[in-house]
Amino acid sequence: MVYQECKNKKTSKKNTGAKEQCLEGLTIKTAAHVPGFSFPTIADAKNKALWNAAVAAKKIIPLYEVEELASANTEDTNFDGRRKQYRTASGKKVSTYSSFLSLCSHSALKSYHGDDMGLFEFTEDGAVIGVINDDGTVKGQSVVMNVGKRISATADRPPSTQVTINYKDFNELEDDGAIFRPESWGADDIFGIFDVTLTQVSATTTEIKFKAAAGCAGGDEEITSFLAANIVLKDLDGATESVTFVPADAEGIYTITGTGFADGFTLGLNGVVSQTGTGTSYEAPIPLIIELD
Repeated sequence: MVYQECKNKKTSKKNTGAKEQCLEGLTIKTAAHVPGFSFPTIADAKNKALWNAAVAAKKIIPLYEVEELASANTEDTNFDGRRKQYRTASGKKVSTYSSFLSLCSHSALKSYHGDDMGLFEFTEDGAVIGVINDDGTVKGQSVVMNVGKRISATADRPPSTQVTINYKDFNELEDDGAIFRPESWGADDIFGIFDVTLTQVSATTTEIKFKAAAGCAGGDEEITSFLAANIVLKDLDGATESVTFVPADAEGIYTITGTGFADGFTLGLNGVVSQTGTGTSYEAPIPLIIELD
């Protein structure tokens, strides 16, 4: 006995009336998100505070500038029968682009190579491209990102990384695309989480002085806005120490005081720290190991 269900029927025809074609601009930046993430509504997808919260929660990963964007689509493969064509393989939607990246940023991007993810695209005219689900939630297109080798600088070109975006189903955008336009922010206002390096200035059994900088390989931007709740000192057993916190002084030096500080205590940030107002997020992947003077 044979049981076979044929493909779903095509959707009904749609009306074609249009006085103006709302055409999106060129993609200039992308933001990945973890599988399963979505904004509840279009209004939420236009809310910068919700974007910042998703970044801090590591649900959305803002990526880098898109340069030299090009299509690398493949066409369907067909077999010509006597009276009709038979599709033997479906074509794929593929885009390639370059990003001019430092070694640190290339390494960060490379960590997402081959991962299944959603992808929002920011365009040069202030739009964001995504997909709207049947329930009204909004997500990025389903993709797999391939990150190529870093290309060294030449006399007429900065060092770059080539990225290939393999769209898992081109019909997502064509049938259920969502192109929305936030009113007061855009691609240049959304950043990934910044790594923070804490460096010891001095340390005794009762006082630790330190500085904080954001950026790769020790940091290149001094951060002087951390608050008491942002800083955590742990003892040799990993228990959190009770300390008194003094904000950064004019030289960018923070001070914490307490009792019984010892070699091997660790100083770090309290998870991912988001700065009120700017929405910028920071994390200290490697804690500072205290060495008493």
